[in-house]
Amino acid sequence: MTRNVYLGGDLTPSMTAPNLPAFLAANAALLSHVDLVDFPARAKLIAQEIREHKPDVVGLQEVALWRTGPFLDPTPATTVRYDYLALLMRELGTSGHPYDVTVVQEQADLEAPAGAPHNVDTRLTMRDVILVRHGGRVKVTGTSSDNFVENMKIELPAPLGTVTSTRGWTAVDVVHGRQTFRVVNTHLEAFHPVVRVRQAEELLAGPLKHPGRIILVGDLNTGPELPVPANRAAYLTLTAGGMVDTWPVLHPGEPGYTSGLGDDLTQPAGDVEHRIDMVMVRGPVVPVASEVFGTERRTPDGRWPSDHLGYVATVALP
Repeated sequence: MTRNVYLGGDLTPSMTAPNLPAFLAANAALLSHVDLVDFPARAKLIAQEIREHKPDVVGLQEVALWRTGPFLDPTPATTVRYDYLALLMRELGTSGHPYDVTVVQEQADLEAPAGAPHNVDTRLTMRDVILVRHGGRVKVTGTSSDNFVENMKIELPAPLGTVTSTRGWTAVDVVHGRQTFRVVNTHLEAFHPVVRVRQAEELLAGPLKHPGRIILVGDLNTGPELPVPANRAAYLTLTAGGMVDTWPVLHPGEPGYTSGLGDDLTQPAGDVEHRIDMVMVRGPVVPVASEVFGTERRTPDGRWPSDHLGYVATVALP
């Protein structure tokens, strides 16, 4: 299973703020929006999805850790506001279907002041995570993770300087019966197609350079049908490297859209318009069945679990 759990808001207004007052206002609006879309409630829905599908391995993206601290304090903010991983694991643990956190990779770790009405320093730490079903058929024999060398730089208003949108990957080596394979989970750059291609190349030269069975899951931010040709390039890089996209193998001609439910998570279910959340395979791995999910239930205030849909694939290891 691959599941982008949605960090809770759009970073673009903060990234593109023209001056410091606009930057403070954008950060305040972002924090308010994170509160509004209520990850504790959404975590219950995501846990239900995992319980229903019972995947052996789950790749999660945008597993945010939100922290706050005193306004304009130079020391890092440490007061936890939302720990998405802890909240989700608590929901899974109380359901009788526990999962083990096998590998976590911290990525962008960004802190900035948020203006009124919050007037706090806000810190967002992004993480990608792999879960493996506790006591299940798949046994973990090794883990690895890293950040990409190539990452997008963001110029903030003076005097704040430049920050880096750090991204990366996580991987588990596992055994199922006598069959071994590697699962790699990633979240490629969303806003820069050249950086995204270089990250795909790093995957092929790094964790995907494995002689055995490979399964790649993640929010790839690329796809063969995206309207902007440059946004297809990372997908073509991966397929040229031997990765096989499970969706068109199992559902030829069907769109399989997974992204586009909007920041407020209240748009109609049919508004999804891109397929960027994928499971890809290489080697003796045979796609058997797959499903897009994520619009089966809403929070009490009417929100979807995420702005993405999830994708789960069953594969055979001959």
